[in-house]
Order: sequence, then C-alpha cells, then structure tokens
Amino acid sequence: MPVNFKTLFISLPGFIVLSVFFSGCYYDVEQELYPKPIDSGMNCDTSNASFSTKIYPLIQSKCNNCHSTSISSGGISLEGYANVLVSEQNGKLMGTINHNAGFSPMPQGGAKLTDCEIALLTTWINAGALNN
Repeated sequence: MPVNFKTLFISLPGFIVLSVFFSGCYYDVEQELYPKPIDSGMNCDTSNASFSTKIYPLIQSKCNNCHSTSISSGGISLEGYANVLVSEQNGKLMGTINHNAGFSPMPQGGAKLTDCEIALLTTWINAGALNN
C-alpha cells in the first residue's frame, strides 16, 4: 500500500498543533510544586519570647512527657522555671535540642524541634532567660 505523503504532511502539523495546545493547558500550582516546609521560618515570631507565654508551654509540650518532676528521665526535670534555668545555665538545654556533639539529642526518639522553636528558645536565652 503506497504512502500518501499529502495526507501525512497535512495530518502531522495538525497533530503537532493539537499536541502543543493540549500540553499547554497543564496548570501548575506553585504550592503543590514547591511546598513550603511547615516551619519555614517565614512566620516565626520570636518578638515576645516570654517564659510564661511561649517558652514554658513549648517545654511542657515537647519535654515534660519525660522530664517532669514525677518522671525526671535521666535525673533531669524541666518542670517550672527554676529547673529549666538550671538546664539552660549548664548548657544542656540548647546542647540537647540542637543535637550538638556530646549531648543526647532531644526529644529522644522524636523529631528535632523546628527551627522556629529553637529560635524562640535562643531569643529567650539571649534576652537573659527571664522568668517573665
């Protein structure tokens, strides 16, 4: 059966035009293609890093399951300002949450604190680790 070149040349450009048209209709959603991490740091507010409103609630939610007065895993209690201050002053608080060499990474068996949570603690410490 002979090849009809006229039909081939007419249908080939038509096919190419249709292919380009339909492939150009693909809609990319930036958030789906490049999702931002849950804590990208862009919405991290460290302006009011007070112990009572931000630091202690963070410690209660992330640390006190193992480091409350009743449990005090590893002999460390982070319940209350005085106990948190002891761990802050001896360097263990930031050493463990930053997963620094020579420290047991905390929370043990859990994910590292987010960059925002670490920045919040760092801001509080740099401001004098006040009981505010």
